Amino acid sequence: MKTLTGLLLLTSLAVTPMVRAENATDLQTLMETGDCVSCDLQDADLRNLDLSGANLEDANLINSKLHNTNLSNANLKGANLVNADMDGVTFRNANLQEAQMRGVLMENADLEGANLRGADFTLHDAERAILTGSNLRNADLTGAYLRGIKLKEANLEGANLSYTDFTTDYPRNSTAKTAFDMALFAVPFAIPGAVLGGVGAIVIPEAASYNADVSYANLEGATLTGANLQDINLHEANLKNANLENANLHHAYLVNSDFRYANLTGARLSDINMEGANFSYATLPETDFHLSYLVNADFSNANLAHANLTEINMENANFSDANLVGAVFNSSYLVGANMSEAILTSAQLKDINMSRANLAAANLENANLSDSNLTNANLCGAIMPDSDVSQVGCTAVNY
Repeated sequence: MKTLTGLLLLTSLAVTPMVRAENATDLQTLMETGDCVSCDLQDADLRNLDLSGANLEDANLINSKLHNTNLSNANLKGANLVNADMDGVTFRNANLQEAQMRGVLMENADLEGANLRGADFTLHDAERAILTGSNLRNADLTGAYLRGIKLKEANLEGANLSYTDFTTDYPRNSTAKTAFDMALFAVPFAIPGAVLGGVGAIVIPEAASYNADVSYANLEGATLTGANLQDINLHEANLKNANLENANLHHAYLVNSDFRYANLTGARLSDINMEGANFSYATLPETDFHLSYLVNADFSNANLAHANLTEINMENANFSDANLVGAVFNSSYLVGANMSEAILTSAQLKDINMSRANLAAANLENANLSDSNLTNANLCGAIMPDSDVSQVGCTAVNY
């Protein structure tokens, strides 16, 4: 009987996916019933299979191979997928709540509509989770751990990323964090006379190789309320209409990112390189931009009432038609900036270089311009702090 059983088992293994001997029974259960709660499928080769609708709650899938496998509508709540190879896997509308997904490979995966609440995508054995080019449209990642994740060119349109953690991750026994902290200490302030762009450029060196990479990703309409995005790379990412209320983007890299119509109320945007970023029509009241780099950034028609814009390089930035009531610009650099028709009532503009700035038709009533440089600035039609209308910069055409 023993020999016969062994022969049957060998025959079974010849036509089923490869798996360790100790979990062959669990694999057979999965293949025959699709119901394998708490199964041990570690190291299992499940590539190219249709496991849609399978119940793998709390299953052990460590180091498993799920390349191009279909797990649509499957239940993997609490499953352990650490180091799994899942390039091209389909998890459409699957339940992956609180799943362990540290160090997974998931390039070009389809997770549209998946439940990833509380899932852990952090480092494992110095390997980051890679989801480059994956589809997470309308996925729910509320509270997920995404430290060091790679989501470059991923589609997160309409995804819920509230209270997620995108901060930098480090190998458990590495000196990378120490090296990174030392690098940060040496970064110069990004104002002319220092190294321009230095604040943002430190985000992508080798010492910080485990920063979350969400560059070129589509996050249009995504919810990132209260998310921790410190040190994240969002280079040329699309965050149009996204909700980032109270999000932390301190020291993020936002060069050429699109935040049009986004809600960033109460967000922290300090010490950031956002050169060329587009914030037109965005909602940014009371936002903290201290020490950021905003050269060529577009804030036209944005709401920046009472925002902190101190000690910032904003050369050639566009603030036309923006709401800057009570905003604080002290000690910033606004050479060539466009602030035409902006509302700057009660704004603090002390000790600022605004030479060649365009302030035509701006409202500066009750603003503080003490010790500021307005050489060659266009103030035609601007309402000055004393309520007088300026004619400085007006030409014959303006009359």
